[in-house]
Amino acid sequence: MNTWGVRLSPFARNTVLICSLIVIASGFAWMVLGWLVDVQDYTDPLHTLRHRMLVLHGITAYVLVWMAGRLSSLHQQGNWRAHRNRGNGLLLTAVLALLAVSGLCLYYPPHEDWRETISQLHQGLGIALALMLPLHLLAARALRRISSRPDNAR
Repeated sequence: MNTWGVRLSPFARNTVLICSLIVIASGFAWMVLGWLVDVQDYTDPLHTLRHRMLVLHGITAYVLVWMAGRLSSLHQQGNWRAHRNRGNGLLLTAVLALLAVSGLCLYYPPHEDWRETISQLHQGLGIALALMLPLHLLAARALRRISSRPDNAR
């Protein structure tokens, strides 16, 4: 760790990004297919495709939760101690945690009447994640550029 915290290796960063993109794309595909398919018509091929998107989304979401746990021990804690990208990182972590909890509540709803509300919340948080992840990466790049300037060297 340097004074700016722990940077992910290119392999780790790419793995997290690819997994995130698969989770976001499969969730978005599931939402779009939901607008196009009659959920009561099980003979529609789009119904099968929508189910496969949900399965892909669930599997990669579990992998992403595992990766977030791995990131917490080094990347997040190291950068927190280094006072780097705290607000953005905290917000991103909160959204990921809420997505995990709302996804779990969709799988095991506390009450069946809450499913639609939880689904809407989960979808909104997923859209927020899709917008926040690029902002997190851009903020980190900007901080690295600022820190690498000769006038900011310690």
